[in-house]
Amino acid sequence: MNGLPRWLVLPAVLGALLVVLPVASLLTRVDVGSLWLLLTAPGARDALWLSLRTSVVATVLCVLLGVPLALLLARASFPGRRLVRALLLLPLVLPPVVGGLALLTLLGRSGLLGGALEVIGVRVPFTTAAVVLAQAFVALPFLVLTLDGALRSHDTAHEDVAATLGARPTRVLRRVTLPALAPALVSGTVLAFARALGEFGATITFAGALQGVTQTLPLEIYLQRSSDPDAAVALSLVLVVVALAIIVAAYGPWPPPVPEPGAPSPAAATGRTYAEVGTYRTSRPARGADAGGTASDGPTGVAGDAGVAAGGRSRPPASLRVHVRVPERGVDVAFEVSPGEVVAILGPNGAGKSTLLQAVAGLGSHGGDATVAVGDRMLTGPGVPTLPPRDRRVGWLGQRALLLRHLSVADNVAFGPVSRGMRRAAARSLARSLLADVGAAHLAVRRPHELSGGQAQRVAIARALATDPDVLLVDEPFAALDVGAAQHARLLLQSAHRAAPRTTLLVTHDLLDVAQLADRVIVLEHGRVAEDGPAAEVLTRPRSSFGGRFAGVNLLVGRVAEAAGNGSTDALGAGPGRTADIAEASNVVLTTALGDVHGTSDDLLDLGAEAVALFEPRAVSVHREPPGGSPRNAFSVVLTGIEPHGPLLRVWATAGRAPGGHSAEVSGTGASGVAGAVGAAVPEHIAADLTPAAVAELGAAPGERLWFVVKAAEVTVLLR
Repeated sequence: MNGLPRWLVLPAVLGALLVVLPVASLLTRVDVGSLWLLLTAPGARDALWLSLRTSVVATVLCVLLGVPLALLLARASFPGRRLVRALLLLPLVLPPVVGGLALLTLLGRSGLLGGALEVIGVRVPFTTAAVVLAQAFVALPFLVLTLDGALRSHDTAHEDVAATLGARPTRVLRRVTLPALAPALVSGTVLAFARALGEFGATITFAGALQGVTQTLPLEIYLQRSSDPDAAVALSLVLVVVALAIIVAAYGPWPPPVPEPGAPSPAAATGRTYAEVGTYRTSRPARGADAGGTASDGPTGVAGDAGVAAGGRSRPPASLRVHVRVPERGVDVAFEVSPGEVVAILGPNGAGKSTLLQAVAGLGSHGGDATVAVGDRMLTGPGVPTLPPRDRRVGWLGQRALLLRHLSVADNVAFGPVSRGMRRAAARSLARSLLADVGAAHLAVRRPHELSGGQAQRVAIARALATDPDVLLVDEPFAALDVGAAQHARLLLQSAHRAAPRTTLLVTHDLLDVAQLADRVIVLEHGRVAEDGPAAEVLTRPRSSFGGRFAGVNLLVGRVAEAAGNGSTDALGAGPGRTADIAEASNVVLTTALGDVHGTSDDLLDLGAEAVALFEPRAVSVHREPPGGSPRNAFSVVLTGIEPHGPLLRVWATAGRAPGGHSAEVSGTGASGVAGAVGAAVPEHIAADLTPAAVAELGAAPGERLWFVVKAAEVTVLLR
């Protein structure tokens, strides 16, 4: 039962019997001996042939009109869309005879359009064309409803990637959207045909029952019911058999649902190990007939724009200038990126990272203002026509490989160059070369569902590079991979960048991505740039709350209350050779939301200046009672959680409220009002790394009050 409750069997069986028994009972009334004679009678033969012909034409009309209708209802935004959808689906609930009357009032001799058509010699009612229109009228909503539901639940990520690869909307529709919707399209088409084949009420009202002209098989059955009931039953059985045969053929042996790349498969197990493809192959043959074609392969030098030249890019790296402002989301981010620089974008969820990448790529509708320039090209900005994604030369590499499931690996990589105008032969040659570069040449003929997660991501890297983008947007590309696969994919991307540098924005939550790939780090917090600096500096000396958590250190924001250095006799910094408000401090007191923090600093610190205190979780000891002894930083906190951290356990705490509603106390003075003065959010979160034995001995549970203690010598204070 696959986990289903057994009680479902009874209503399921009753439902099946409700449909099957009446149809099966037709067999008990049919005289098999006279069935053939009945079927070969002129009236029955003409009716069956007319039904099949008109139903096919009506179904084709439904597909030609219904697919665009469903696309607009699901994807377009226009006033009154819900009302339009309701009107289009109205024939589903109307009696068919009402539909026939509606068609007559429109196209009849005295109808809204019928009189004008009569003048030019066009007469629709009581003709075969009227049968087709009646069938299409009642069948079209079935196709629209099926496709509309599928489209609204369909993930558009594949279409977005295709757009960044240079595909125009028509190509995206034809090569990406419709193939992905093929099962829904087939289902809707079959439903429309079945409804057209069985249509009776609208047809007899609008077209009448003229033998050989409008008398379809359902009308023939209706007429025979009065004169020859046995013949009506036999013809009904014929209609059931024809409809059943068509439905079975359409819903026949379809392949099983295609899983996302990365799911285990026997084919994927035969591939090479990751250790064999740890570096990006940069020795590619010179371009020519077998290596990507020449500039004549497409209009205005498209080939040079679509492929990577041997040993490097076809264009030098470009700078990037970005300013994205979305007031309703609290996002206001501006920065510049040097040509060929890899900038890691860090930040908590909701900080604006996705909005930023979408603005650069031209995807989605962030509802704000964006200014994006690549080199001397303005992609979007005030007074500038916004370039669509296909014309931006911006590549996208995401957490999901998003390979087109109906295409082979080689055709996936060639998709971008072909979309940009390269000849198919040249694009496939380029695809084979790029697949060899990433160690995936042996996967060229496979389909995406036959790949492991690491193999799919290697193919995605090759596909992203195939169009030689000026800017590459990398959005957590290794988050869904296991450790080994992620490291080898990371090395491939690193080697590819070294072989052909390009300006890159890297959104990640992985420290290794930053350490291995990034030249610079930008930290976003609350929709603003909270920190911007070289990667090595941010990882070792972070100055933002998220930067500290990302680097694995505790970071408290505050203001300098005291500073004393060598030769200084004044705790506020006055002494020989120094002013009263600037001190070359070594011992510092920082007032934070957790209280006064004692530490050391090599920076020149203004009293009252904003600064950050850094200390590692391993330097924190945890107590149930406030400790005594040498001067230390002691914070009264509330335990919020414990999680594994390598061989240790990371204990998280905050200056929130302890059980009973009382705020956790802080040691020292000056904590009052600091959060507001500094702009830091309360509560502050800090962590301690303890051994499992120490955690067991502590015996604390979330919600309990504890003391976190760290020596002043372990705390580094940096100017923010």
